[in-house]
Amino acid sequence: MTNANNAVTNTEAKTAAFLTVADIQAMNMEAISSQPVEMVAAHELFGFSTELKGVGLLPVFTDSHPLVPKINNDHVFSESLVRRILLSMKGGDSSILLVGDKGTGKSSLVTQMHARLTKPMIGITGSNGIDDTHLLGCKTIKGGDVKEVDGVLSYAYRKGLTCLIDELCTLRPGVLVGINDILQGDGVINLKHHGIDPSLDPRALLDVNGGMTIVKHPMFRLFATDNTGGKQQRDARFSGTNAQNSAVRSRMTSFTVPFMAPEQEMAALQGSANAYANAKKLTAMDTMHTRQLVEFAFRFRKSFSMEEACDNISFREIQRWAHKWMMYGDLDESFVDAVYNNLEETDRVLALEHFESVFARKLILPEEHAFSVGDVADKFIKANIATNKAA
Repeated sequence: MTNANNAVTNTEAKTAAFLTVADIQAMNMEAISSQPVEMVAAHELFGFSTELKGVGLLPVFTDSHPLVPKINNDHVFSESLVRRILLSMKGGDSSILLVGDKGTGKSSLVTQMHARLTKPMIGITGSNGIDDTHLLGCKTIKGGDVKEVDGVLSYAYRKGLTCLIDELCTLRPGVLVGINDILQGDGVINLKHHGIDPSLDPRALLDVNGGMTIVKHPMFRLFATDNTGGKQQRDARFSGTNAQNSAVRSRMTSFTVPFMAPEQEMAALQGSANAYANAKKLTAMDTMHTRQLVEFAFRFRKSFSMEEACDNISFREIQRWAHKWMMYGDLDESFVDAVYNNLEETDRVLALEHFESVFARKLILPEEHAFSVGDVADKFIKANIATNKAA
C-alpha cells in the first residue's frame, strides 16, 4: 500500500471518531507529505534566465489533477511580479489581490502560475448577485434531509485549493466583510450563518464534526482580480462596480498588474497567432504585422494616459484582431470587427488616426460604416424626387 493510500486509510479511521482541530491539521500535513513532488528551480519553472532571488526551489506535484489549469506555453510572465507573488505565498499570505486595467492578464497570471506549480484551483466571477452562500455555503434539502453544503470559497479553504474571485469590485461590500476571517488568514472559521441548533452545548460549537467549524488547509490561497482596487470610482468605464470596505482591502496583499512591455506583448501575440493559425490551418501572421498591432495598442494606450481617449486597448482585443485578420484575410474588416465596433464614438475618431499612422493609409470601412443613415436617406429621397419629376 502506498503512502497516499495509508493517508486515506488513516483519515477514514479518524473521521469515525471525534476530530479536533489538531487532528485535521495533522491529517492535512500527512496527506500533503504523501504526494510525490519534484523540486524545481523557480526561474526554470517560469522560463526566466536568472534565479529568482529568495525563492529557490519550488515543490511541483507530479501527480495529475483535473483542477490544475492547462499550461499556455506562450504566456509571458513578469519576472519581478512573479517573484514577489511567490515570496508572498511562501511567506504565508493567503489573500492576494491583483489590480490592473482590462486585458492586462490578471486572471491569466493566476491560472498560468498555478499551471506551472501544478496547484489545483477553482474560481467564481463576481457580480451583484453573489452573496455569502455562494462563497461560504448554506443548508439545503436533499432526499428529504437537511444537508450542509460548502460554497466555492469554504470548499477551497477546507480542501486546500486556490480560490480565484474575478471582478472583485462587482461584489456588494457587505459580502466581503462577511469573509474577513478568511481574508486575514484565520486558521479556523465558524459558519454561523448556517444557523445554530438551540439544543447544542456551547462547547460543541468548535466540534469539527458538526459542520460549522472548518479548519484551514495549509495549501489554501485566495486570489482576486479587480480593475479598481475596490476603491471609489466616478469613471463611467467602471459602471456596475462597488467601492469595498477599506478594512477588507487592508487584509489583502495587493499587486499592480501592468500591460506587458512591447517586446513581451509582441512575443505573446506572435505565439497566440501561430497557435491559432496551426489550429485553423491558416497562413501564419508575419512578425511585421504583429509589431504593427502592438504599436497600434501602445499608441492608443498613450492617448488614454494623456486623457485623450475614453478607454484603453487590451491585449485580448489585439489578439482577437490578429486571429480575425488571419481568418478574414483582410486588415480593415478584421480591425473593425475586433476593435473599432467596441469603441466609444469619440475613440473611433482617434482609432482612425492611429490606424493611419501605423499602416500609412486610411482605414477602409465596410459598407455598414461607409455611409450614415442620413446619407442613405438623402440619396434615396433625391432618387425618388427625380423619379417623380420624370413621371
